[in-house]
Amino acid sequence: MAFKSPQIPIIFFISALTFVAGDLPAIPPTTSIDNSTAFIRSSCGSTLYPELCFSSLIRYADTVRSDPVLLAWLAANVTLGRVRSVSSHISSLRHATTSGDSLEFAALRDCAETLADAAQLAKKSASEIGRLAKAETSPEVGWWVSNAQTWMSAVLTNEDTCTDGFSPVGASPLKADVCRRVGSAKKYTSNALALVNKLVSSR
Repeated sequence: MAFKSPQIPIIFFISALTFVAGDLPAIPPTTSIDNSTAFIRSSCGSTLYPELCFSSLIRYADTVRSDPVLLAWLAANVTLGRVRSVSSHISSLRHATTSGDSLEFAALRDCAETLADAAQLAKKSASEIGRLAKAETSPEVGWWVSNAQTWMSAVLTNEDTCTDGFSPVGASPLKADVCRRVGSAKKYTSNALALVNKLVSSR
């Protein structure tokens, strides 16, 4: 089993992981961009949220070309960014909330912990896919794909655990805010997992 992919430019790692605009690789011919756009659109068609998938990844069309490994790697990094952002927000809420509904506080505390774990799992998944993008051939490829799949699935489980913890909590602005943010992150996670699953099924 072997994945073949061109080396990823260092600036691409920086722009993808930090989402800060910088010098991007030279734009390839229009035909290449069109092919890459069609590839991303087709790949996102297998996700539960295809339009969200497409809109979050199309900006990288000039780098992705038609490489499913790079596409999955990007999706994992987009998810990582989203989960980190939500985790940071919920952690701040936890430290700012010192009184009130005890059920709500307990749910918030547990959610902060599970989302922090989810961020680490998303990072591990993205890192594992990054190995694929750099490896010409390796006997470890199947193992890396399996790990990436397992860890991204665990991210989704942790997100579900967070929102499930608020089930016994009455309606409140805090509950609504947390569930909305985590629900949004889950969509990105679901899409990333679907693209990782495509690597498993196609190889």
